[in-house]
Amino acid sequence: MTAEERKDGRYKWVMLALLAFTYFLMHATRQIFNASLPDIKASLPGTSDAEWGFTRTAFLFAYGLIVPLAGIAADMMRRKWVVVFGAFLFSASVLGTGFVDGFVGMLVMYGLLNGIGQCMIPASASSLIAQYHHETRSTALSIYQTGLYFGIIVASALAGVFGAASAEGWRYAFWMFGAIGVAWTFALAFLLRDTPPLVLHRQSGESDRASFKEAALAMVSKPSAVLLTFAFGMLVFGSNCFRTFLPLFMRQGPELGGFALSPASAALHSVVWFYIGSFIGIATGARLSDRLAHRFPAIRIDMLIIGLALSAPAMAAMVYMPNLALCCIMTFVFGLGGGFFDCSLYSGLFEVVAPRYRAAAMGVYLCGAFLIGCPATAVLGYVGQHFSYQHGIAMFGGTYALGAVAVLIARIFFFKRDAVEA
Repeated sequence: MTAEERKDGRYKWVMLALLAFTYFLMHATRQIFNASLPDIKASLPGTSDAEWGFTRTAFLFAYGLIVPLAGIAADMMRRKWVVVFGAFLFSASVLGTGFVDGFVGMLVMYGLLNGIGQCMIPASASSLIAQYHHETRSTALSIYQTGLYFGIIVASALAGVFGAASAEGWRYAFWMFGAIGVAWTFALAFLLRDTPPLVLHRQSGESDRASFKEAALAMVSKPSAVLLTFAFGMLVFGSNCFRTFLPLFMRQGPELGGFALSPASAALHSVVWFYIGSFIGIATGARLSDRLAHRFPAIRIDMLIIGLALSAPAMAAMVYMPNLALCCIMTFVFGLGGGFFDCSLYSGLFEVVAPRYRAAAMGVYLCGAFLIGCPATAVLGYVGQHFSYQHGIAMFGGTYALGAVAVLIARIFFFKRDAVEA
């Protein structure tokens, strides 16, 4: 191994750590809204559950609508600078959210600007990781994905503590994570390499970079990629209902199916058991995928099916458990399924998308999934306000079942034809 190869071997893990912490901040700043929602509602009276659900929907809509431009931006600029710009924008918007005094300010700062900033990062980050990690691709992308788990757990715990401290305590969580994110942007600017894309098997006269149109056409021509996008959208739909409204459900009294927990306990119990299960699922699934990929080419697709099939009944059952302990056990099983899905969330798509299309294709993938999932919180906010969060959360467990069916169809009928070389 040459000195340059050893240097690249070290850098690929440094790069992974930088991007994983960025992903941590992204999801921590998403979760402080979910965990603080009851306190925000109390601090900003005169708003309804449906309106706050719409704020989350606005975030998802902005994310899904703009994310294809992230692939185009990565073509026009370099992926490093797309990540840096996105990190700065979402961090600054989260910092500004701590100063809002009404629903409209929350809608613009947290919903729209935050969504635009966050959507700039995943396509560039995941393609950078895939470019540097070959034999360790599932493991590396799973480590990146665990930033989501840590971010949600830490943010939920801190939001509960800040919310219990004072009526305006939720603002401190936004200020803290926003300020950390702005500072982290400068670390990314100095430490990430300005890495050009990897182009394999380029034909004479072919451009180094795939256009968004080329990537979209490449995905549409692969039924597996279309079905995987639909399945991811079903997961986004169900998981955003769970993350946004489970803390509120747990704070409700037994007459509404909840457990009358304190704000801090509800914030913690609504995520900690899920993400303990997710850690186990993603670690197990990633190692199995990397070890068995040469013998079983469709193993990463199989992990998606296992994850969705396990999650569907668990999400439906957890809100009907007669006590908190059983609810937490079912939440753990739900998280275990989520971990199996997450270990192949990106690497599964990369099995059927050629390397030169991956950055732009991620934009298409995320766009489709988030546009499918964006109505979820507005719908559940309406259902919860007029009927029951218990029944609403259980009902949306069916989205995981629909996703599992879609991936199973891709696995049986299309994967062998659509698969590409790494």
